[in-house]
Amino acid sequence: MPKLPAPNEFTPGQLGSPDAVFEILKHIDGVKGDRAQVVEWIRSRWFATSAEKRAHDPNAQLDQQRKRANNVVTGMQQYGLLDSPRDPLVLTELGSKMLTFAAEPADGHRLFTSFLLRERYGMELLQIALDVRSRDGAVTKRQIDDELRSRGYQVSTNSSYAGKLRQWLEPSGVVDMYWNVDHQILLELGGATPEEVRSWRGLTPPQRAVVEVLRVRGLGNRTAAQSAEVLELLRQRGIEFNAGLVGKQIYEPLVAAGFIERTLKEAGRGGKGGTVQLTQRALDLDVGLIDGLELGDVPADLQAELNRSTDSILADLGSADTGKKGVALELLALRVAADVGLIPAEMRLRSAQTGGAEVDLVAEGAHLHFTRWLFQCKNQVAPVSLSVLAKEIGMATLLRAQVVIILTTGVFAKSVVAYAREAAEATAIQIVLLDGQSLANYRAKGPAGLRAELHQFAVGALRRKRPQLAEVPKE
Repeated sequence: MPKLPAPNEFTPGQLGSPDAVFEILKHIDGVKGDRAQVVEWIRSRWFATSAEKRAHDPNAQLDQQRKRANNVVTGMQQYGLLDSPRDPLVLTELGSKMLTFAAEPADGHRLFTSFLLRERYGMELLQIALDVRSRDGAVTKRQIDDELRSRGYQVSTNSSYAGKLRQWLEPSGVVDMYWNVDHQILLELGGATPEEVRSWRGLTPPQRAVVEVLRVRGLGNRTAAQSAEVLELLRQRGIEFNAGLVGKQIYEPLVAAGFIERTLKEAGRGGKGGTVQLTQRALDLDVGLIDGLELGDVPADLQAELNRSTDSILADLGSADTGKKGVALELLALRVAADVGLIPAEMRLRSAQTGGAEVDLVAEGAHLHFTRWLFQCKNQVAPVSLSVLAKEIGMATLLRAQVVIILTTGVFAKSVVAYAREAAEATAIQIVLLDGQSLANYRAKGPAGLRAELHQFAVGALRRKRPQLAEVPKE
């Protein structure tokens, strides 16, 4: 599970200025990394008057000041400026390069920003900020943390890691204190824009493979390639594709996304024929960077949809386009999980051991205790049948889950409701059934309405499971 770096006391606010990083690097280099000397110097420079509540005990106050000074060092290690763990302290390659910019701090901050964007989740963080602003109109600490959790990042309750990472990105101008992102600087220092990240991550494996083989070919030959040549290169890589649908499933989406240009000899014919060549955009794209980004555990093709409002997701459930409806169901599972504070762990999971049963989402929570939740979403007019619930209970047993949520745009068969009650009474599993009326309530009242309904299910489960205690043999 990805996690933002822990800055500890290494922040521009704590040190008084982002330029303090150059002062610290210079001192570390000057004392040849002697950790004790470095910690004492940082203490006397920034923490000599801290821990005032312990002033009555000078030794305890000094000890606390040294701990805070040491936290600056560990923060610099987390941020890639010092090797970790090392004593004496050793500057990393980044730290050594930063030191050369002590007289030109603006250039040094651009170098640091580039590193943080590429190697410390900075690009992912700014993409999340852009998505939150697009969806909600403003960005707050809580929204950022909630969105990080919903995408599979580890975020503690009192975490300030996102805001502190943003503070170190601010000096370069790529983002300001209000989470406004400068796209041009992001492209210059990060090597890609969030739109390019979404676009690349949204490609299917065969589509990516076409771009990759053309990029390799382009190292020595930038002329248009025959489609037959490209398809043969895919076969050599072991890429599976439907030869009869190459045009519709591979080439047309790549043209629409701006990655390739395609020429057909005869209009309306030759779905897999003609020639293809990369656009300049595809040639310039830093694919290695994008593939190295960790956007959480949400599948790539859903990443670009996470900034949508709940209302628009629910609206798409009624679309005539089956593709839109399918995406909307998966987004709905993610949104419901996020709104109740769960972290996505797995999507689109199937099992031969349970008769081909599937779950749309496996999510986990660590509140007062750990729980694992399975989500299955159904967009249908007919009542959800008992076989659906039976399979999900089988998956819950297999995956050691405690809660099963089945969500439908319609209604549940009476047998499903009855069996859910029986399962609650006889097993450790809790069953939550959300129907079309539940969705209407969610749409009208938002997360608060959803949580209130889930609370009622929890109260019902408590009532039904209490008799289980009487079944425990007494001594």
